[in-house]
Amino acid sequence: MSLPVALLKTMRPRQWVKNLLVLLPLLFAVDLVWTPSDLTTLLQYASPLAVLFAAFCALSSAVYIINDLADRNADRQHPTKRTRPIASGLLPVPMAAVAQFVLAVAGMFALYAISTPPLVPLALIGAVYLLVNVGYSLGLKRVALVDVMIVAGGYVLRAVAGAVAVGATPSPWLYAVTAAGALFIVIGRRYAEARLAGADPDAQRATLQYYGPPLGGQLLILSATAALVSYTLYAVEADNLPANNTMLLTVPLVIFGLFRYLYLLNHSRDAESPELLMLRDAPLLIAIAAWVILAAAVLVLN
Repeated sequence: MSLPVALLKTMRPRQWVKNLLVLLPLLFAVDLVWTPSDLTTLLQYASPLAVLFAAFCALSSAVYIINDLADRNADRQHPTKRTRPIASGLLPVPMAAVAQFVLAVAGMFALYAISTPPLVPLALIGAVYLLVNVGYSLGLKRVALVDVMIVAGGYVLRAVAGAVAVGATPSPWLYAVTAAGALFIVIGRRYAEARLAGADPDAQRATLQYYGPPLGGQLLILSATAALVSYTLYAVEADNLPANNTMLLTVPLVIFGLFRYLYLLNHSRDAESPELLMLRDAPLLIAIAAWVILAAAVLVLN
């Protein structure tokens, strides 16, 4: 493996799909900052959102490198993590340290460049994201429950940044749905890791013993329920949605998506990687596509 390939692998580009969450506030801000009847208004947000997405890709990659640097000695004792470029020695520690610094600076500079007073500076959101994740990498990931809340908080910060970038004040349910959905995904990953880890879950992650049954299952059900309830309330309570409550037609698709994801967490070998579950499972992809089409139809036709 060449050094550029090793660096790219350490940056984990497959995880960049998570940064598409910066686009979510624009969807929730329909009829607030744009209207379905005049889609040309969306073009003015294309540039800042593209920069925002790239900035969070850089910041998240910097965080992954920081995490791998902190864990390199432990990873060398792990049957699969020992193949990571830093742990295996394919990517020298000094080069990795320089790369994480460059990525963090580049991401912060991009956020500063598109910050617009008097809105909360995007650079401040980026700084909070970095500081919280550095704390996670340096020790907080070993504290059960705190670890999943920090990871879920990163999803919420992406949504907040997306709202700031387009100057939107979307429904508060945006943040409730994002937080609950993120907890569901993060706890689900821990639950699946505990299921697949076998008799010694601590060899894979320090807190993994806490996320198997029964606690992991209870947390998973609670977070799934919170995600469903918060989305349903959004479909009813958001001021910018149709007054005839037709957005409720999308709720069954959300229910199916949650049920299907729970099924996969208990049966799929890819359950440790949420992005693989979503990309490889046809029923889940169909449910997501159907939700997008139905939601768009509700907004356009009402």
